Amino acid sequence: MSKPGQTRPIVKALMILIYVVFLALLIELLSYVAVVHVFDNALGGRAERHLYSSIRGHELNPDYRREFDTGGERIHSDQGFRRDTAVLLPKPQDTYRIFLMGGSTAYAIGSQGSVYPEHPTLTNQETVSHFLEQDLRAELQDEMPGVNIEVINAGVAAYHSFQHVLYFYETLYEYEPDMIVFLDGHNDFYNVGIKNPIQSYGYSSARMVDALNERKPFFATYAFLRAPADYSYTFKLASKLTQGLYDRYEAPSYNTEGDATALERDFSAELAETARVGFLRNYKLIETLGDYHGFCYQVFLQPEVVFEDTANLGAVDREIAQITRDRYSPGREEIMKRARPAFPALFEQAGVPFTDIGEIADPAHQDKVLYVDYTHLTPEGSKLVADRMLPVVVEAIAGCGNAVEVSQ
Repeated sequence: MSKPGQTRPIVKALMILIYVVFLALLIELLSYVAVVHVFDNALGGRAERHLYSSIRGHELNPDYRREFDTGGERIHSDQGFRRDTAVLLPKPQDTYRIFLMGGSTAYAIGSQGSVYPEHPTLTNQETVSHFLEQDLRAELQDEMPGVNIEVINAGVAAYHSFQHVLYFYETLYEYEPDMIVFLDGHNDFYNVGIKNPIQSYGYSSARMVDALNERKPFFATYAFLRAPADYSYTFKLASKLTQGLYDRYEAPSYNTEGDATALERDFSAELAETARVGFLRNYKLIETLGDYHGFCYQVFLQPEVVFEDTANLGAVDREIAQITRDRYSPGREEIMKRARPAFPALFEQAGVPFTDIGEIADPAHQDKVLYVDYTHLTPEGSKLVADRMLPVVVEAIAGCGNAVEVSQ
């Protein structure tokens, strides 16, 4: 029979163990509340819109879904596109396949946690690609009978035009596109004065590699916590917090909006040079790939709320336009408005097919909300963009030389 003095250490150790377990469970419960109800997040990676990519920097996460943003439903396909169904491989004989590429406007992102009104990401039936596909099928059903016209959304938030080239090299050529349509502009057309657009890119794995090479402690902690974050809300919360510390204190700072002092110099010359070493060069590479792989392409300038005549906007869009002007860095709006009129000549000189749809509002749509924020669109805005694209794409299909072969 054990003596009382011998049992006390055992009881004490047991009480400490119970206390530690209780404390761990309490922390896990509080972390669950924070992760699920504050951050609208979950265990694992399903709440992450993007995955790191060794080639493109980042790519769409097929498993992405969040309650507020997507209603808890998946909006990315297993192949990493913004669609519900798989794209068939090899391409069927009766299919005319168009890819829509671009950044977050082509992707159709919403607005959360910013100065703009809250808006979920658009569904796959509310995107520019969806409306364009519907319009093309209706418009060309007589000219291309029996042909299945597809418009596949390959937009990815924060993509610059050089990433379109990498995306095609890496993946898209396998899908045998007949045409690629680009909805671009905001991310890299106005970055006047940036000498090397690729080295100045500061998003996703571009920043991660720098932090890895420089052995940053917050980044190392964040990377370590990602594995247990699949199984514990405590580690998930710690992972998010250390990611925030990394973003704030360790992530390298890049100039992604250009140099406002270019307005005081020879702006036209600097814009032309920015275009030459940046987006125009990238589209000429796309053109070369098109010659090799047998597809045509078109570039469209995406809408911007600051380009709109406020007299054509409804009350909500006027408020969004004012918020945008207030939050833009000094010179940003002036750069955009001085650059835009120069684009048609720059693209024509480079031999790149270009259409400006930087404004979509008109008095007939004042009762509609067209913008989610500075450039992202509501479903109504997406439909107007698709309508503006339609005649240009129809004409391009006719002149491309591959539609007749497909329709026979």
